[in-house]
Amino acid sequence: MKKLISLLALSFIISLSAKAQSLVSAEIQKNSSLTINGSTNILSFKIYQNGDQLSRSKLSVVTTQKQNKIFVSQNKLSVVVKNFVSNNAMALKDFLKLLKSDTYPVLQVQLNYLDLQPLSDKGKTYNGVALINITITGKTRHYSIPITFVSNGDVYTINGSKKLSIQDFGLTPETKMMGMIKVSEWIDIDFHIICKIANEGELAEL
Repeated sequence: MKKLISLLALSFIISLSAKAQSLVSAEIQKNSSLTINGSTNILSFKIYQNGDQLSRSKLSVVTTQKQNKIFVSQNKLSVVVKNFVSNNAMALKDFLKLLKSDTYPVLQVQLNYLDLQPLSDKGKTYNGVALINITITGKTRHYSIPITFVSNGDVYTINGSKKLSIQDFGLTPETKMMGMIKVSEWIDIDFHIICKIANEGELAEL
């Protein structure tokens, strides 16, 4: 998931360009965070990665803009499941077990396209929707994720949240203590990603 967010940020800068194709790159900054919120019938828990755990290497892809939609090429990325941490060691252990991290050490994310709309004439804040494919334990599902971008020079802040069911991927929530503790099938994925973005070059004109 973290590299998906990089791709979202990479794509955003193209919406400011008059070119059909561009090569862009982004680097995630240390104040970023990615959180998965879950719950049982007794308590809630969170599993997360902060800026120190998220990849800070540059990522470059080719993007193409068609009207308000921005498409990203060659963006099927793998995310290491065991990079997540939690203050609740038991919740983290159960999460890794649920995602079968030993058998499926990575999950895959592919961005299909973005649909962006400016919130002001100044063009510094955008609302949008990202259409993505997520593959977990070998099963792929499609999602539409609301996102917001705020620009400050070449630094962009991306916020978004999506509620989804783990049963979409054929995963069954666990019960413990003879059914007294039940894990909810629903999780909330929240991200606050700060990226430094650069246009590496224009590939084609409209």
